Amino acid sequence: MDPAEIISERFPHVVDAVFHDERRAREAASALAAKVGLSNEHIHVVEPDDPQRAEQLDPEPSEISRTLLRSNAALGVIGAVVGLIVAGILIGAGFDWATASPGWVYGILAVVGGLFGMLSAGIVSVRLDHERVLADTRDASTHGEWTVVAHAHNEDEKHRVSELLKEYSGTVTQSRPAEPSNPSTPSTS
Repeated sequence: MDPAEIISERFPHVVDAVFHDERRAREAASALAAKVGLSNEHIHVVEPDDPQRAEQLDPEPSEISRTLLRSNAALGVIGAVVGLIVAGILIGAGFDWATASPGWVYGILAVVGGLFGMLSAGIVSVRLDHERVLADTRDASTHGEWTVVAHAHNEDEKHRVSELLKEYSGTVTQSRPAEPSNPSTPSTS
């Protein structure tokens, strides 16, 4: 299952760029709106020691809770089904312990599979792909620097945002791709 199918956020990709002064940061934010077409609600300029930094980094808190519910339901069910399939294989293979109590084997492996699925959902919901961007923004803010944070709808938009911000800043970080077909890692220039 593609992680993008269980993530409810409309703008799941994030890119940030660190600046030493406010003027340059505001210029980059304006360029994003003009050249990439992002709306102002998806571009945030985080000031040094900004008290609203958390809201600017995660502007879709209700969507994050939906992602949590959706991922637990979907991956829990998938895990339970995988557990049932494994139980069927074990019983079909004729293992004595499995054929002696097939109901217990099906039940236990369905529960264990469901639990593993829900543990996986927790990993998806935490959004580890954003951690580097969040850490860079937090560090920049605490060290008196400005950060432009942009939330992109898809990989193409994220790439365009990243390329534009590289014209303005030497430090650009982006979330990792949701699709496993693109193995690039966060880049820092």
